[in-house]
Amino acid sequence: MESTKFDLSGKTAIVTGAGRGIGRACALALAANGASVVLAARSSDQIEQVCEEIERGGGEALTVTTDVTRKADTESMAEQALKAFGSIDILVNNAGVFMMKPLVPLENWSPPLAEVVPDFEAGFNDEDWYRMLETNVTGVYRCCQAVAPHMMAQKKGRIISIASIDSEHGLTFAAPYCATKGAVKSLTKALAREWVRYNITVNCVSPGYTDTDLFEPLAGNEEMKAAAAKHNVPMRRFAQPEEIAVPVVYLASDHASYVTGESIYIDGGVLA
Repeated sequence: MESTKFDLSGKTAIVTGAGRGIGRACALALAANGASVVLAARSSDQIEQVCEEIERGGGEALTVTTDVTRKADTESMAEQALKAFGSIDILVNNAGVFMMKPLVPLENWSPPLAEVVPDFEAGFNDEDWYRMLETNVTGVYRCCQAVAPHMMAQKKGRIISIASIDSEHGLTFAAPYCATKGAVKSLTKALAREWVRYNITVNCVSPGYTDTDLFEPLAGNEEMKAAAAKHNVPMRRFAQPEEIAVPVVYLASDHASYVTGESIYIDGGVLA
């Protein structure tokens, strides 16, 4: 029987939003399985720390300060990856923004979130909407555009985007976020068909409740997190970022050569 080890030796992976949470876990897991990793994020501080951690473990990594909403940045990211490692084999679109507010101000209702989310009662504004759209959707679009020509030329590539179970069901007070993650899933399916002839697979990993600081008002509130897990997750706990990284590594490997256009849900049974 063929080994099931996810050997990524000789592969180069780009991970956006690689400084913390799921992005950090993906970068470390890809490096642990042999990939050279390009760590991309808006701020250099956290990705420098991840880079040092990878190098201490004997891996190769490069940091590239990148705003995924800017075409020049994503093109530079791809160019620097090629210059450093000679190929781009894997792209993990992880950079994202999450907010929870009502779409319009609520009447006669003040839910618990109103106590911890700044400006909750005012509801979403256009700036919030465009910020999420630009990062969560346009960022994926730009990164895919930046790496695809190189993957096409080498007749192989793996693109994995971090979507969300909220692409599949509604989340109260997160309508814009749900819309952006639904768009990521649709983009994934379309590109999977468009690029299949180039041996490029395009997939999503869709986490449920995960223990990260993506939603800062909840990040340090253990009581609220425990209540959310109890009422929403059959396993009654949040996922750890490392649990999300495992299917990402699988999809990046040759073992997933027949998987494309799919969304793998890692949610502790929420969608069951």
